Amino acid sequence: MKAIKVKIYPNEKQSELIEKHFGCTRFIYNLGLELKIKIYNETKKSISNFEIQKGLTKLKEEKPWLSEVNSQTLQQTLKDLDSAFSCFFKKQNQFPQFKSKHTARKSFRIPQHFEVVRDKHYLKLPKLGYVRFIDKFNIPEDVLFRNITISKDGSEYFASICWDQQIDAPEKSPIQEKKTVGIDLGTTTFATLSDGTTIKNHRFIKQYEKQLAEEQRKLSLKKDRTTKSYQKQKEKVQKVHKKIRNTRKDWLHKTTTSLVENQDWTSYCIEDLAVKNLIQNNPTSMSKAISDVSWGMWRTMMEYKCRDKGKNLIVIGRFEPSSKLCYCGTKNSELGRDEKVWTCKNCGITHNRDELAANNIKNFGLIKSLGKDFSRSLCETSA
Repeated sequence: MKAIKVKIYPNEKQSELIEKHFGCTRFIYNLGLELKIKIYNETKKSISNFEIQKGLTKLKEEKPWLSEVNSQTLQQTLKDLDSAFSCFFKKQNQFPQFKSKHTARKSFRIPQHFEVVRDKHYLKLPKLGYVRFIDKFNIPEDVLFRNITISKDGSEYFASICWDQQIDAPEKSPIQEKKTVGIDLGTTTFATLSDGTTIKNHRFIKQYEKQLAEEQRKLSLKKDRTTKSYQKQKEKVQKVHKKIRNTRKDWLHKTTTSLVENQDWTSYCIEDLAVKNLIQNNPTSMSKAISDVSWGMWRTMMEYKCRDKGKNLIVIGRFEPSSKLCYCGTKNSELGRDEKVWTCKNCGITHNRDELAANNIKNFGLIKSLGKDFSRSLCETSA
C-alpha cells in the first residue's frame, strides 16, 4: 500500500462543498461516539458499526443538509470511529475523543466511485466533480487505487491518493559485516555513522523562530477570535508552521534517500527510541530539540525505503548501553549526559561518545542478526 499527497485547486463552489464535508463528517463522528458511550453506559454492551449506519437514512430525513455530501464518506467516518475503538481495546491508542470545530484536523475519506485522470491532472470526486491537482511525482500506470483523503492545511487543500501496486518487494540482501552501518541519532548532530560520518542538524525551528514569535505575538494581541483580522493572522502563523514542517520533511526525504539509495550499505542498525517518553521526561528546551529532529518520521522513511530496495533495517533495544560501553566490555555507568568524550579506565582508549554509540549499535545489530560479536576487533583497531 502506497500513497501520494498532491495539492488540489477547487473552485469557490467546490471549496464550499469540501467545507460541508468536513462539518458533516465531524458531526457524524461525534454523534456516533456519543451513541456508543450512551449505550455502553446503559446496557454495558457495545453497538456495532452496522447498527449505527442503519440510522443514517432516518437521520438524513431529520437533517437534510447531510444529503448534500457523499453518503459513502459518512459511512467511512463511522468505520473510522469503529476502528478507533478497536485500537483502544487493543491498547494501541487512547479512548476516542470528540472532534472540535476549531482544533480537529479537517479531513474526510472517499472510499470509492472516484477517478484519477493522470494526463489532464484532474480528480473526479463524488458530489464535487472534477478537481484540478498538481502531480509532482509519477504515479505508476498499473496500480489499483484504494481511496482518496481530502484534507486542509491552513488555507490550502490536499488529496492523499492511496493505491496498491502489484509488484512484489525485492528479496532482502544478506547481512554482511562490511556492508553494515550503525547510526546513532542525536540533537547536537542529527546522526553519527559507525564509519565516522556525521549528518548536520539543521535546527529548522530555530531558523524560523523569530518570524514565528513575531506572528504569534501579533495573534495574541487580537482578542476577538470571530473577526476576519484574527483569522488572517491565524493563517499567517499556520503558514510559518507549515514552512517548518515542509522544510524538515523535504530534508528528511533527501537524507534517507542518500543513505539508502546512494550508498553501498545493505544493512542499517538503529536504536528503538521511545520518542514520546523522551519528550515528556526532558526539560522544555531538550523536548523542543527532540521534536524538531523528528526521529519517528526519519525511522518511518528508512523502513519503507529499505523495504523497497531490498535492504535490511535492524532495530536494537532502547536499553542497550551503546554510548557507555567500551569495545573491551567495560561499562561506564558514571558517564554524564553532557560528556562527549571519555576514556576507558580498563584499556585506556579515548572515545568520541557518538561514534562509539554508532559502532556499538552496529555490533548489537550484528549480534542480534548473525550471533556474531566483533567488539574485540574494534578494540584492537582503536588501540
